[in-house]
Amino acid sequence: MKRNMPSISAILYLSKTLANGEHPIMLRVSYNGQRKYKSLGFSCSEKLWNEKRQEVRLGHPMARNMNTIIRNEIDKANQYVMSVEGQQDYSANSIVKAISKEAPTTHTLFSLFEERIAYFSNVTKKHNTASGYRTLLNVIKRFNGYEDLELFEMSKGWIKDFEAYLRTKYTDNSIRKFFDCLKAIMNYAVDKEYIKESPLLNFKFSKELDCRTRKRALSIMEISTLTQYYYDTYGMYGEKERPNLEKTKVHYWNQKFKPRGTTKLTPIDAEQFSLCLFLCSYMLQGLALVDLAKLRLKDLTIKEVVNKQKWIEDAAKYGTEYANAHREVTEYYEIYTVREKTKHPTRIMCEASLLYPYLNPFGSIVNGSEDEDELEEYVFPIYDKDNDDEYAKYGRMRYAIYLVNVNLRRAAQRAGIKSDITFYSARHSYASNLYHANVPVGLIAQNMGRNPAEIETYLKEFDTDNIIAANQKALITGQEGFMEVWEKEKKRIRIERLSKMDKEKNK
Repeated sequence: MKRNMPSISAILYLSKTLANGEHPIMLRVSYNGQRKYKSLGFSCSEKLWNEKRQEVRLGHPMARNMNTIIRNEIDKANQYVMSVEGQQDYSANSIVKAISKEAPTTHTLFSLFEERIAYFSNVTKKHNTASGYRTLLNVIKRFNGYEDLELFEMSKGWIKDFEAYLRTKYTDNSIRKFFDCLKAIMNYAVDKEYIKESPLLNFKFSKELDCRTRKRALSIMEISTLTQYYYDTYGMYGEKERPNLEKTKVHYWNQKFKPRGTTKLTPIDAEQFSLCLFLCSYMLQGLALVDLAKLRLKDLTIKEVVNKQKWIEDAAKYGTEYANAHREVTEYYEIYTVREKTKHPTRIMCEASLLYPYLNPFGSIVNGSEDEDELEEYVFPIYDKDNDDEYAKYGRMRYAIYLVNVNLRRAAQRAGIKSDITFYSARHSYASNLYHANVPVGLIAQNMGRNPAEIETYLKEFDTDNIIAANQKALITGQEGFMEVWEKEKKRIRIERLSKMDKEKNK
């Protein structure tokens, strides 16, 4: 009696509907009353599926690639059945297992990106990372004429062409970020066994990228100028009359952010808001904007610091009882925080009175309140404690970055500062000014929540005076002791000339 052969076909699995409204395409194996399915890793709408021909209609942009994979999978299953027919028993389950051992690449480049974007957005809540992947995906779409790619089509030639395209439109730093992201997603595809090997393995740029960080540090003189501009414009404690917000709201709103429902971050003028954040960042040991944003009132504790040198001098002169009675105490804000970027614990000490001009406009000066709800308020009105959803915080942070940088540039121009300034300049300026004051690099790194090996990123190049002074050392006139001797010699020669002139006059 002739035995029945398995039925192997491709179907649109209507029993499952994906989030995009499409249905997965499956390989179905039917044998001896059993049915087993194998996902082919892609989907399409019912309208674009040709049930009779078991293929995707040509109206689908990836129809040819998808149909090639469908036919290959059907052929592979049939070949397996023919190879074992009459030699060993098989079942629908064993057929599916056998052809799944060497699964073809079924993910497209676009779908791989969407998979990672969904993961970072919905699972890890790393919206900034998801945004980076989305940006790169959009760049690739423009480069590729919005045509999707199978992962096996990611050839080294395609990557070289992509690099050449990026070089015509983006800076070296952007290109580096794009390729770091592309390498990460290709390594993920290898880990998931979507592909056997990353096409970026052993990849080298056609020309070395120049990714040196442009120094954005302000000198102490420029920081002081900006501080004085704040005092002159908004008062020593930010108490001057507020500008008319109806006239200044153009500084606040941007059409790019309106559709997202972004609410106003603060009731004060955008320029004052930006300067407060910038100068607080500088004095709080170069704290990044994302770390400033998460500070709550409960994080600011008052610590009394005794002037030890004065106490020792008083104790030596008048005794410890007098020294204790006449202690000179200064109030400091003590803040313990963990940096968002490095997860490095950081201790911050800042004289409280120095921060008052910038905390007062927000009503954020700690006054010993024990109201737990009040202490949960954010110090700066970037986040909203009543809407702490990660995506909402991400949107507000992006808006704050835009708002602050735009207004800092305006303020710097009005204050007469020519240096290009962004919010990150505060962090660079803190590190650079400490470095040039001969503060040990290890201490600077500790204060900023970084490793000493990484701190050079923030250090501004030596200023003009230091460069000139260093170059003088290359000349004989710059050697130690030379100028002292030379000045004495010039004085001796001058005295001799004057003496000679006097003698000639007396003749």
